[in-house]
Amino acid sequence: RPPAPRGGSRRRAGGGAAARANAEERAVRGPILGRPRDGSGKMELVRSWLGVPADGAVETLSVMCAHCNAKLTPTQLDYDCVRARLPDELNRAFAPLERDDATNAFLMRSSRRPYVVNWGASVACSYLRKRMSLTDANAILGRGKMHVLSRAHVEDLLGRKRASNGGGGGDAGCGGGGGGGVLLDVGAGEGEVTEKLRDGGCFDAVVATEVSPPMVKRLKDKRFDCVIGAADVSGVFDAARNENVKRLSPDGFDAIALLNVLDRCDTPFTLLSQLRGMLRPGVGRLLLAVVIPFRPFVEDGNSNRPPRERLPLPSDGGWEDGVSKLWSLVLKPAGFKIERLARVPYISEGDQKHGAYVLDDAIFVLSPASGDDDDAS
Repeated sequence: RPPAPRGGSRRRAGGGAAARANAEERAVRGPILGRPRDGSGKMELVRSWLGVPADGAVETLSVMCAHCNAKLTPTQLDYDCVRARLPDELNRAFAPLERDDATNAFLMRSSRRPYVVNWGASVACSYLRKRMSLTDANAILGRGKMHVLSRAHVEDLLGRKRASNGGGGGDAGCGGGGGGGVLLDVGAGEGEVTEKLRDGGCFDAVVATEVSPPMVKRLKDKRFDCVIGAADVSGVFDAARNENVKRLSPDGFDAIALLNVLDRCDTPFTLLSQLRGMLRPGVGRLLLAVVIPFRPFVEDGNSNRPPRERLPLPSDGGWEDGVSKLWSLVLKPAGFKIERLARVPYISEGDQKHGAYVLDDAIFVLSPASGDDDDAS
């Protein structure tokens, strides 16, 4: 299926995580020294072997959609949408982000490693996946890193900016956009995205949770204020209080991030309800990222299974339809009010075959709805 132009709404079809797994397996079976990713000449092949891409190579980078196996370039990654297809409530909240330098740098990560290094990591991952989940295997190998939002994106979404030191560069602390407080990142992975959330949101402290033991180890290496290895969030606030996390309000967290976790947890609606109750009244915000279309599963050892709670969402269709149903059937009934909506590619580090793999993300900034909000809607 040919990819849609930038700003369009690609329809995703195919096997989701299974498609990504199949792509990895095909990559492993390929030759150690294969053709360059873009099918070009000998010099590009040499650059691919050495991990020394040409200047401007990001614009022609091979990017694979992990849902439909469409081959894209970064210029075709969607940040906008067909706004006329959104209900008024979401249309008013939608404001597009842009592909920035930090996103481009992430897209080029795997291309800056020698071909044989990427190939060896793929082989090792396939071997480990026979015994453990993909998440655990990636954590052990330090591969498969993800990019959702840059620091600048977080500043834009949350309205929290750091003041600069004039012409001297660097940061001088939180600026007029506000800041401070405590961030809870649920399902933080290895913590690279968490660092961007902390810096972009200008938070004083970070509490991070994660289920995967190898990922928990990586989180602890980053020395966040409190790291909790658990799937259940019911005891997170007490654990943070017991760790004497600085600036923790007795009323709850100033912000909670739930990035691409809703489709990988057992009880997504219950989790949303729990997190709503953990937000600080009046100021707390939930930063939510969800892949569209919604195709949930839960990792269980080296296999996957359906979640115990099923959300009434379509597993196919366009971004606008998926987002509208997610809002009307799940998020609004869960007691949230929408503050901001955006669309970004959810990018996974590439391998020796493709520079990156992508899915289509919806980004919501939500606050707890009051009775007045419900009446007004």
